Amino acid sequence: MTRLTRRHVTLGLFATAAVAAAGGAGLALAPSDRAVIVGAGPAGAEAALALRAAHPALRVTLLERDPTRLARESDTAAAAFTAPRTAATLAGLQAQGIEVMLDDVTDVDWTAGRLALFSGRDAAFDRLYLAPGTSARAEAIAGLDAEARYAMPAAWGNPREARRLAAQLAALPEAGHVVLRLPADLSHPQVALTRALMLSRHLAATRPAARLTVLDATPTPALAQSFAMAKRLQGIAAQVRWITAAEGATVRAVEARAGRIDTDAGRLSADVINFVPPHQAGAIAQAAGLVDGSGWCPCDARGRSMLRSEAVVLGDARKGAARTLAGARLSVTAATKAQA
Repeated sequence: MTRLTRRHVTLGLFATAAVAAAGGAGLALAPSDRAVIVGAGPAGAEAALALRAAHPALRVTLLERDPTRLARESDTAAAAFTAPRTAATLAGLQAQGIEVMLDDVTDVDWTAGRLALFSGRDAAFDRLYLAPGTSARAEAIAGLDAEARYAMPAAWGNPREARRLAAQLAALPEAGHVVLRLPADLSHPQVALTRALMLSRHLAATRPAARLTVLDATPTPALAQSFAMAKRLQGIAAQVRWITAAEGATVRAVEARAGRIDTDAGRLSADVINFVPPHQAGAIAQAAGLVDGSGWCPCDARGRSMLRSEAVVLGDARKGAARTLAGARLSVTAATKAQA
């Protein structure tokens, strides 16, 4: 028995042996096998449903440590800032015969094929799938410390940050200023576009005298052009200034308490700052050695890792993935078909 005391280390080991425990990505599942999927985000939940549909006799377990991940979001304002999610819910998964374990992993015994969980329970497995998700990447920006990140929430898939950002917008002065910062290495362009449009609609509906500035450090004007077209087609009347990389959108320093951002275009003062950082594959994949210099997991078309052939990666941690809900579903289809 190997004792592991932190989830990201434990699940990092999962990834190095995930499909090796299954006998490889190309082997068929036996009806008596038990498939364990770690992570109940869109990719993990969809994988559980796909495996159950393809193999009705298969015992499928979805393991997730966050009890709110599969709950219906009751705070509609905060829900607008959460990451794209599957329509699957706890009740819906259970109705399909999928066992959902809300727990954390403490021990893994590869020889016996058993997981020991934080609650004191354990779970047997024959097949393991890994949905690492993404995590924020550190940036060398003056003043961007833990306090600043708290005061300027990204709300990029984090429910607590989503609620904090929603509360800040609710308290915005009538003629307030909101800044949305997008990094040069933007992982989810479509989500960023949706965020900019959502903020614009919110200001137009609730604070028509307020204004939005988007600091878009991505290397091309494509996002700015898409936003301008969508804003016009949707008839959004908000005051929006979009600053591209060529116009000086790169952030050099922040003063969170004062609500100031220093950019190549000059200093901005804001009442609310939605500060989106660059992202990379989640800590699980990092610890498992599935990540290359890009920060993402290089995989083949089935999601099998090109660094460790025994590992299959689902969802948006894959290098070059379409980081959308549809992209997550496609990764699940490719990976689960390989087990048919």
